[in-house]
Parts: sequence; structure tokens; C-alpha cells
Amino acid sequence: MNAKHALLSLPLPQGAVTVRLIRRARQSVGIRIKHGAVELIAPPAVPLAYLHEVLAKKSGWIASHLARHHAEQGERALTQGQVLLGGESYRLHCVAASRHQAQLLGDTLHLAGPMLEQPARLAASVVGYLQQEARQRFAARLAQWQPRAARPLTGWGLSSARTRWGSCTGKGVVRLNWRLVQAPESVLDYVIAHELAHLLHMNHSPAFWAEVGRLYPGWQGARQWLKQHGDSLFRYG
Repeated sequence: MNAKHALLSLPLPQGAVTVRLIRRARQSVGIRIKHGAVELIAPPAVPLAYLHEVLAKKSGWIASHLARHHAEQGERALTQGQVLLGGESYRLHCVAASRHQAQLLGDTLHLAGPMLEQPARLAASVVGYLQQEARQRFAARLAQWQPRAARPLTGWGLSSARTRWGSCTGKGVVRLNWRLVQAPESVLDYVIAHELAHLLHMNHSPAFWAEVGRLYPGWQGARQWLKQHGDSLFRYG
């Protein structure tokens, strides 16, 4: 590297940062962040010891601007993501924040939280939002369906099963896989009808399927959708 350009090291709390020193005819010393890199522009005659002092005094400013740059870069990358909800695809827009927040506005899901640039953190945040939506939407749909059931439910909850979309116990407790919140409502309704039919028949006999048909005529299309697209529904953990 020639005399007009050199590399310095600036210790920061998150680790040492390389600073590109550019010697140029000018009256003062300047610092800039360019494409995520730190550049120090100084007149040729300014000694290195003084430049290190300048960097040390400006270390807080440099650290905050680097963090902002990395957050913006992460946000741009995350914005390209998609989230499926109720059979509709929504854009994902993320910002760095100290607290977790989620809001669906128009065609975009806005997420805020710490360290969402990390894939695991982002996935956990998306799952948290989808599970919250599942609790609300499933409760509303179950309230619509329960009057049609041959027996009343004694309770319900969310499931994270990897291979089952729903289950029903002999005591009348139904569990619905939270991932169904991503599917069209007709598919969710089919799974609900399926489990409500188990309240009467704890098997898959012709009588069971007749009960499914009584509860939800034309269920075959929703079942086919689940067979074709179920594996594509987002899962985590």
C-alpha cells in the first residue's frame, strides 16, 4: 500500500475495526463511513499519534454509525422475505428495536425486535407472531364450528406436531397445529371438522367420514390442498 493510503486499527466494544487512512491535501482531519468501511482523511503532515487520538475521541460516533449501517443492511435483506397468513402472502419488513412488536399493515408484516438480522432470531419472531395469530383465529373459527358438533368440546390448544395437523382426545380436547394459520381458512375449517368428527368416532371408519361430510360438505378440496401444500408451510424448531 502506498504512502497515501494505510490501514489503522480502532478497538471498539464489539471488536477491532480497520480504518483506511487516506492522506490528502486538506486543512483538517475528517472521518466518514463509506459502504460500511471507516475512512480517515488527513493532511500528509499530521502525525499518526494525533490521528489515533482523533479516532479514540470519535470511537463512539464511529460505533453508532457502523451499527446503523449494519442494521440498515440487515433490514434491506429481511424486507425481501415473505410471510404466509390465511393463504395470502405478505411482505416482511423488519427493524431493530429493544422490544418485540408486530403489526400487519396492508400487504406488509412489520416486525421489530433485537438482533432480527440473525436468522434464528427472525424465525423465532415470525413464529411468535404466527402462533399469536393462530390462537386468535382458531378460537374464532372453533366458536363458529362448535354448535355443529355432535358433542361439545372440553378444551382446545395449539400443537407443534411435525406430522399431524390436528388431534382429538377421548375427553374431548382438540389440538390444532399452529402452522395451519398460514393456510386458507377453508383448509383450517376442514381440519377443525375432521377433529370435531372424532368427538363422535375415534377412528377413520366410513361413519367417521360421513360425519366429516355432515359437518363440512365438499371437504375433499381442502384435504387435497393440505396434501399438496402442507409441507411448504413454515416450520421452526
